[in-house]
Amino acid sequence: MQPTATPELELILPDPTQLPVSTPAAHGPAHCLNCGHCVPDRFCGRCGQDAHHTHRLTMGDMLHDIPHSIWHVDKGILYTLKNMLLRPGPTIREYLAGQRKYHFPPLSLLLLVTGLYAFTSSVLHIDLMPPRDPAIPEAVWEAQKSGMEFIAKYMSWVYVGLVPIIAAFARLFLRRGGYNYAECLVIAVFVTAVCNSLTLLFLPVSYFYSGTIHITKVGAIASLISFGYATWAYSSTLAHTGLSLAGRLIRGFLPFVLGIILPSILVGIVAAGLRGNTIKKEVAQQRLQKQQAKSAPAPAH
Repeated sequence: MQPTATPELELILPDPTQLPVSTPAAHGPAHCLNCGHCVPDRFCGRCGQDAHHTHRLTMGDMLHDIPHSIWHVDKGILYTLKNMLLRPGPTIREYLAGQRKYHFPPLSLLLLVTGLYAFTSSVLHIDLMPPRDPAIPEAVWEAQKSGMEFIAKYMSWVYVGLVPIIAAFARLFLRRGGYNYAECLVIAVFVTAVCNSLTLLFLPVSYFYSGTIHITKVGAIASLISFGYATWAYSSTLAHTGLSLAGRLIRGFLPFVLGIILPSILVGIVAAGLRGNTIKKEVAQQRLQKQQAKSAPAPAH
């Protein structure tokens, strides 16, 4: 009787590549708002946008963006400026809707353009005043000149400081678009950045006519272009509302104009009140000196 062969047992080990890997499920699946691709985790595998942090903007988001806007620089500045110049309404609505991957951060854009404008203006030393008219008293002329020097140095930064006020007017007049105040801040920052860019492009022309009789016309043309662009840009954010073209243009004209003109008028009134008496005394003194010079006897020959 032959001994029975004992069957050999084969130990089959699982393939390590097939073992399940425990990964923390930080985010559930979502669709990228920039390209529409299904994103199982946080970042889109097609375009790279953060698919889980494109919610509606709030004031907390704006405050969080300030340090990033100051210290971080991206590569989408020319792309953003081109789209804001050619199609401001769709560009802004796409950004607010979450398509932000290829756009330069608005606050970074505003600070960068404004800083470049301020630096270039200080280097060129542009005189925005025409030659003095002899009919204008010297005291009034000096007050006007000091005011224009302030505008030449700091007006671009004044626009930056007025952005919250412009956004408040935009919240009022663009409410048919359904924008909250944080979104109106983004709109105002984008539009103001482009307006400062247009003014920056006018600096060579202003430098050429610096201190001449034509400098006032150059400044007026630059202002009209900025106001015209701002009107078109703000009105185009209401293209989806069904408003008529005239209604959109009126609502687009008011935020930028009221946000800049009203504070400027208030500041002018306060400045006139503070310096008004001094200017009046100087004007009266100059007139008295002229009268005395006329009434003085002619020197004997």
